Amino acid sequence: MFFVPSFKGLVVVALTTMAFAACPASSRSLAKNGEPTHLTRSSRDKRADTMQRVRGQALALLQNENGCSAWFHEADDDPAGVFQSLQFKIEKEKQAFVLRVMDVHGGARYKHPWAARSWQWGGRNSTVILNPSGPFFNPILPVIDLGAGGAVVRYSGFRMLTIGPYKGDTTEAQITTLLHELGHVTARIPEDGDTWDGKSSENTEEILRHCKTEIQEFAKLNLSNY
Repeated sequence: MFFVPSFKGLVVVALTTMAFAACPASSRSLAKNGEPTHLTRSSRDKRADTMQRVRGQALALLQNENGCSAWFHEADDDPAGVFQSLQFKIEKEKQAFVLRVMDVHGGARYKHPWAARSWQWGGRNSTVILNPSGPFFNPILPVIDLGAGGAVVRYSGFRMLTIGPYKGDTTEAQITTLLHELGHVTARIPEDGDTWDGKSSENTEEILRHCKTEIQEFAKLNLSNY
């Protein structure tokens, strides 16, 4: 995560609240046309299709009169229009892991790879970057234990990825991710980052407080019948 010397900082959707083990854990290399340059045709097309489907469901949610769209309307007169103007791109894929650190009492904290990035106050026509190695597209990843100074100690099996209460690579998790990023580009939620401090998870919880019912409803939406 790099430092941005202005109030328009880069922000990240993290996952569930990073907590001790008793709780669930929660580069841009693009061609000129925005297509990722690293994917095989089949995997690229599958991810692009997923992105477009979920984008349509989230847009339909925002165009509907409901509690979630009204909440976003408090930050912008036309949240659906802002969302429709956003550019969605898939970052270059790279190997990813869930990181785990142990404290002196034997408790564990987990950090998942980020799901999406956008700019705080980015506004219309700004860009949202999706991580192909994160929970937007993946339900599970291997775990790496980190020692002193961040050194890799060992591989420790696998862990399910989540966005809020939703498993990674589910429509609910994906819509939540896109609404989280809309929250940043309209400044409906405060800036957060790809850190261990849990601020991104708190922002996701705020999105869900206002939008959970609609997320679950529109996740089942068949756009051909909308």
